[in-house]
Amino acid sequence: MATYNTLSTNPFRKNSKAWQFLEICDLDYVTGFSNVISSEILEQYGLKTTNGGDWCRSDGPLGKYFNISRPLLKGRIASIQLMGYKKNSFSNKINTTIRDFYKHQDCRVLCIGGDFIEIDHKDGRKDDFGMPNEQTIEDFQPMHRNANIAKRQHCKVCKETNIRFNATLLGYSVSQWIGTKEYNGSCIGCFWYDPAEFNAQISQSYHKTR
Repeated sequence: MATYNTLSTNPFRKNSKAWQFLEICDLDYVTGFSNVISSEILEQYGLKTTNGGDWCRSDGPLGKYFNISRPLLKGRIASIQLMGYKKNSFSNKINTTIRDFYKHQDCRVLCIGGDFIEIDHKDGRKDDFGMPNEQTIEDFQPMHRNANIAKRQHCKVCKETNIRFNATLLGYSVSQWIGTKEYNGSCIGCFWYDPAEFNAQISQSYHKTR
């Protein structure tokens, strides 16, 4: 996902509060999501926050890389969770190499190919395309035109409501495989972001019963 500021190691100054938080939050470096860390745990590690959030503000060190969830309880931050990587610059043009790679592949939803395959950018908000020379094959997927029309409609609703698509409407057991139903800056975890990955994630513990 080259259109995100992805990391592989803790980038912050050692022993700084941002560095300490990454050490305790069990960050998934692939998706940019972390565990929810309660205010009680934060205080145990010397990471008690002010009302404004000081070190965990969206314009602070953590906010440079991550979308941050900071729910309040009685006016104070109750917990902190990293909700995916921040997005980069936008460009509508898709790299020709990527188009050539996918144009003869089957739709990730309908499993059919042909003339109606479109190259779909996984991020339905289309605000993290990246410049053509920064895009990677993993940022896109082949979609049948009809499936892509459906995706665009669901993404439109998400933009209007900030509520991500509920995959249980399709018969799945979960709404999203990672993150919450609220959109917090990242599409990762939504069915439409990557149907193949969604199915792979939720079927990991599946056991046939009959």
